[in-house]
Amino acid sequence: MNSETNGIVEGNLQKAPFFSGGARELVRAPHRFFLQLTQEYGDIVQYRATPEPAYLLNHPDFVKHVLVSNGRNYTKETHLNKYMLQSLTGQGLLTSENPLWRKQRRLIQPFFHRSYLANFADLMVEATNETLARFDTYAAQNEPFDIANEMMTLTLNIVSRALFGYDTTQQSHRIGEAVNTMIEIAKPKRRRFQEMLQVLDEIVFGFIQKRRQQPHGEQRDLLDMLMQVRYEDSGEAMGDQQIRDEVMSLLIAGHETTANTLGWLWYLLAQHPEVVAQIEAELDLVLNGRFPTITDFPQLVYSNKVIKESMRLYPSAWSISRHTVADDDIGGYHIPAGAIVALSPYTLHRHPAFWPEPEKFDPERFTPEQEATQHRYAYIPFGAGARKCIGDQFALMESIIILPMVLQKFRLNLVPDHPIEEHALVTLRAKHGIMMTATRK
Repeated sequence: MNSETNGIVEGNLQKAPFFSGGARELVRAPHRFFLQLTQEYGDIVQYRATPEPAYLLNHPDFVKHVLVSNGRNYTKETHLNKYMLQSLTGQGLLTSENPLWRKQRRLIQPFFHRSYLANFADLMVEATNETLARFDTYAAQNEPFDIANEMMTLTLNIVSRALFGYDTTQQSHRIGEAVNTMIEIAKPKRRRFQEMLQVLDEIVFGFIQKRRQQPHGEQRDLLDMLMQVRYEDSGEAMGDQQIRDEVMSLLIAGHETTANTLGWLWYLLAQHPEVVAQIEAELDLVLNGRFPTITDFPQLVYSNKVIKESMRLYPSAWSISRHTVADDDIGGYHIPAGAIVALSPYTLHRHPAFWPEPEKFDPERFTPEQEATQHRYAYIPFGAGARKCIGDQFALMESIIILPMVLQKFRLNLVPDHPIEEHALVTLRAKHGIMMTATRK
C-alpha cells in the first residue's frame, strides 16, 4: 500500500491522497475495495484504475456537486458506459448525452409518472401470482430454489409485458438468458456476448416490425408509447433504431436492478424474523389477505421502510461513474479535466457520519422524522439529479406489490451453509445465488 498524505497543496487546492496498487482487489471485489479506500483515506481518494486519473468521492456534498450543482461538467463518457453499456443499449436514455439525452428524456418522462404507472399494477400482480405458483411447487416438494433467479424471472416478465404487452410469453426465456449472459461476460468483444446481443436485436426489432404492421391504434404498452409519441420541434416519430435503443435501456435497467434489490431483500428478511413479523402485522391490518392495490401503498408504511433500508445496504447500481469535462474544485481538492470520478452508493450508504452502525439492518432509519434530518444526497439508490433513474417509481411499485404478495402466502428460509457472496459487476448480484426453501402458510 502506497499513499501520499492529505496535506499536499497545489496553489489554493489540495491534492487528493493517492492509493497505488489494489488492482487485484478492484477486479475481485470493487465495492469492498471502495469501502476500504474510504475507511482508510477519507471522503476523497485518487486510485489507479484506468489510464485517466480516477477519484472516489464519498460525501453527500460531493454527490450533489457532481450530479446536480455542476452536473454539466460531468458526462457519462466513461469506460463502462462507452465500452459495455453502449454496446448493448446504443443511444438510449441510459448512456446517451445531450442534446439527444435531454430530447429523449423530455419525450419519455410523462410515461413514468405515477398516474400513468398505475396502468401496470394488474400485470405486476398477475406476474407475481405466476411466481407464487412456482413457489407452491417448491414448497410441496420441499425443494430448494434460487430466489435471486426467481426475482430475475419475475421482474423480466413484468418489464417485458409493460414494454410489449403479452407478446413475450414465448420469448421471455431467450431474453433472460441473453441479458444474463451479457452482464456476466461484460466484455462486448467476446463472441458469446455478440451472439446474445444478436438474439436480443432480433427479438426487439421483431416486435417493432410486427407492431408497425399491426398497430394497436391506442397506447396499450410502452412500445406503443415509443412508436406513437412525436417530437415537439419537428412532429416526427422516433426511428426504429432509437426505439430499439430505448427498449434495450428500459429492458436492462427495468429488470436487472429491481431483481437484485428483491433478491437481497429476501436475504435480509430471512435473517430478521422480527422484521418479517412486523411487516405481516401491517399486511394483516391494511390488506387482510387481499392483493395490494395502488390505493394501499401509502398505508404500507413499514413495508416501505424495509424496502428502503434494503436498498441502502444493497444498492443494485452500486457505482456511478462520470467523466470530468473541465478542471474542477471539489471539497478543496483539485479534480483535473479528463478524470474519472466514482460515486458509490454502496460506500456512501455506509458512511458512519450519516448512518450510525452502517452495517446494521434497521428499517427505522426511514421514519419521517429520521428522513427529515437526513442529508438529501446521503441516500441515492437511484442516483440523483437530472439523470436520476427514470424508472424509480416503477421499481418501487414492483417491490411494494411483490413483498406483500409473497409474505401473505409463504415463509422463506435460507438454505444452511449455502455461500452468499456479493458480486459487483454492472450491478450488485449474489455470485452463487440465494438458495431458499418455502413453507406455505
